[in-house]
Amino acid sequence: MKLSDMKEQSFSRRTLTEWQEAAEIALKGKGIRSLHTNTYENIELKPLYTKVDLPGVDRVNAYIPNGEGKLKKASKWFIAQPVKRRSWEELTSAMKDALSRGQNCVSFQVGNLDIIEGFDQFIKEVIELEKAVFSIEKKTAFSIQRMMKFPELKEIKGVMGFDPINENREHLFEDWLEVVKEVDQHLPNLKTIIINSAQYHNSGGSATQELAYGLSEGVTYIETLQEKGWTIEKIAGKMHFHFSVGSHFFMEIAKIRAFKKLWQEVLSSYGLSEQAIAQSVSCSAETSQLNKSTLDPYVNMLRGGGEAFSAILAGVDYLLVAPFNEVSGEVNAFSERIARNTQLILGEEAHLDKVVDPGGGSYYLEWLSEEVGKLAWKEFQQVDGDGGILVSLKNGSIHEKINRVRESRIHDLATRKNSMIGTNIYSNLEETFQTSSSNVGERLSLPFERLRERTHKLASKPVAGLIGLGKLKTHKPRADFVKGFLATGGIHANQSKECFSKEDVLQFVEETRYPYYVVCGTEEEYQDKLPMLIESIHHIDSTIVIDVAGKIPDEHEWVRLGLNGSIYNKQNILKKVDELLTIWEEGTDND
Repeated sequence: MKLSDMKEQSFSRRTLTEWQEAAEIALKGKGIRSLHTNTYENIELKPLYTKVDLPGVDRVNAYIPNGEGKLKKASKWFIAQPVKRRSWEELTSAMKDALSRGQNCVSFQVGNLDIIEGFDQFIKEVIELEKAVFSIEKKTAFSIQRMMKFPELKEIKGVMGFDPINENREHLFEDWLEVVKEVDQHLPNLKTIIINSAQYHNSGGSATQELAYGLSEGVTYIETLQEKGWTIEKIAGKMHFHFSVGSHFFMEIAKIRAFKKLWQEVLSSYGLSEQAIAQSVSCSAETSQLNKSTLDPYVNMLRGGGEAFSAILAGVDYLLVAPFNEVSGEVNAFSERIARNTQLILGEEAHLDKVVDPGGGSYYLEWLSEEVGKLAWKEFQQVDGDGGILVSLKNGSIHEKINRVRESRIHDLATRKNSMIGTNIYSNLEETFQTSSSNVGERLSLPFERLRERTHKLASKPVAGLIGLGKLKTHKPRADFVKGFLATGGIHANQSKECFSKEDVLQFVEETRYPYYVVCGTEEEYQDKLPMLIESIHHIDSTIVIDVAGKIPDEHEWVRLGLNGSIYNKQNILKKVDELLTIWEEGTDND
């Protein structure tokens, strides 16, 4: 077909019923509901959304507060990559370098540096009135008190503070509010009341939990400051919300969009005017810590890039992309540059700095934003009814709820319902193992990293023998699955040649003498040869552990003959590999 003819082509409109019928044919009778999935937020997702799924909301006003103002801005968000160094001189130099390479926001962490020694000089050399500042780390937040003595900084804008509610210490909450009050007199344009709900995400919580608990914190700050005589206008202008964005692309967009709508409703209920509300919705995001791994760490670049993409589409005001090797404590100039450039590429090459809410109007995204908002509001009301966020944090009820979701996430990784490249699937056995030395805790990959650490401590690398029964094409699918399964725990596999007889199998066992073998073949091969092979291999060495590829019942007759068990799809990798590693660990102890 010629190009000119293609341009003239038109397509007839199809109905939802026609699509369903075509899909069911492709699914071979399984039905459309087999394509539905459930999220950790207890939201059931469909494979297709249409106009009838659109919620009846004013999208522009609900999800894009101050949209006209954002359209006029040269940059739609601030690149707030935090810079941290071992001395004030290094921090000053690194911050200047970042600003010269495209970062448009002064973001830093004091860390272990002595504020009295070099902070004043850092302020004089780095912080400029035309650059916004951003920091939500506790020690850095308290350094704001030294900034107050610089009259020339009176007009400085940005976000600088921390969330004392996260610390769950009442006196710290009161202490910080006193600082907020004092800072307001000297640096009136800084937002210092921070609701850092990222901790709920990074502990394993769902999008609705993170949003609900953030809203609960926001209401707590409003109520507390109103009791101290602050007006709602003053409080709202000082507040800033910080989120973490995970790998569920559309869910994370929906979460932040839903936050904007719900927070506007909260402020409206306190009597704030529409104009003031539009100017008071301020939020930032960081890429998730929860899904990052020290295993195959370069994959973290891809995870961070996708998360940054979703945060920008959701319309955050500040964005932090963590360096890909942050979880191993090996952050360097290269990983910092990649993290910063991720945002620059999304802005300048993907042109995301030229649009506002590009996902708006999507049937699926609009529906999902509304669903996330409804469930988050329900959870928010539950916390409020239980006495508020401070009570719920103190009695541990929030931790229990989050932990249940976290355990579900880990179970889904262990059974490969969900994938984490390089960690529970496509593990790279040739990479150099790195023990995490950072303080980034509670990551989902930690159980897998601990298995690899056990393997790393062995005197020699563990190797399993794979016995392939029959022709390669018949046993290869199961052999490949077993290789990948074992690799998640750092166990190498040596596959035999095609074994057509007992003699072929025993020759392979005699030549290799591994402590562990997995027999791979068809069900017919198992029925014909497996009982004989179990007996023959144990005749060579009774301590050899034998598994079969493919699920069998625990009480199977083969188990009574001496078979250890099986390796199969949807099996709990963590439990199985934990058991298998004891084979080599006990062998090391015996040596």
